[in-house]
Amino acid sequence: MLLLSVLAVIAAGCSSAADDPELVGIRASSDPAVGDARFLFAVSQIDGVRRGGPDEAVSIVATSLDAPEVSLETDAIFEWVVPDGFGLYRAELPFDRAGLWEIDFTVSTGEITQPFLVDVQAEPTTVSVGDAAPILDTPTIPDTPIEDLTTDGDPLLTLYDTSLGEAIGNGRPTVVIFATPAYCTSAACGPLLQQTKDASATYPDVDFVHIEVYEGFNEPDFAPDTDHLVPAVVAFNLPSEPWIFVMDEDGMIIARFEGVLGEGELESVLES
Repeated sequence: MLLLSVLAVIAAGCSSAADDPELVGIRASSDPAVGDARFLFAVSQIDGVRRGGPDEAVSIVATSLDAPEVSLETDAIFEWVVPDGFGLYRAELPFDRAGLWEIDFTVSTGEITQPFLVDVQAEPTTVSVGDAAPILDTPTIPDTPIEDLTTDGDPLLTLYDTSLGEAIGNGRPTVVIFATPAYCTSAACGPLLQQTKDASATYPDVDFVHIEVYEGFNEPDFAPDTDHLVPAVVAFNLPSEPWIFVMDEDGMIIARFEGVLGEGELESVLES
């Protein structure tokens, strides 16, 4: 919804001149910060049509507006959010200072592009790599009916039989995913949850936990708003959904992923 609103404003302010930028970039990472190199963004036409795909290669130059001599260059990797539907570009941008950065990108199609700005924070909003994971009990089966634990239409029950607090304290690695398939504003929750379910079958020595973003979603007066956030979302201070966090045997966060997983991203963490 935020993406469409931004594009509407851009489109309203653009003339029909032939030299107008044809493609715009929109930040998709909700929590860019110093020390977190994983950066997501979308590419769109001025009229709001989403662009991007494996055949549209993108390269990036990120420049600090406070220190123009500081720049980062890299190639972005396209990741499907909805397979064969739409996706995001993922780039490794190790921001080394807070403040505004200009992201200039080029596309292999040769179309004109418009740079966009990213406000990089000194510290992440969410819990971050190196932090101790918040320890709190989350509802599980059989004490809570599965239909009250998830909006996933095809739930994997093993993701709901261990509370987050129990998983973090049992001496095994833990993967927790925050996702709400039925109320996801990004459409990424369902696909990311499915990837997590698939990975859980490959790593039986790792505890996988799914936590819905909202509680009370089966109640008549339910609305997906801040009044219905589950305590774990508040404890992790999540600004968006979906998110995946990986904790080691001691409950320390060793990786976090927002929005979309690239091939092998989660697996490389678990295997290390």
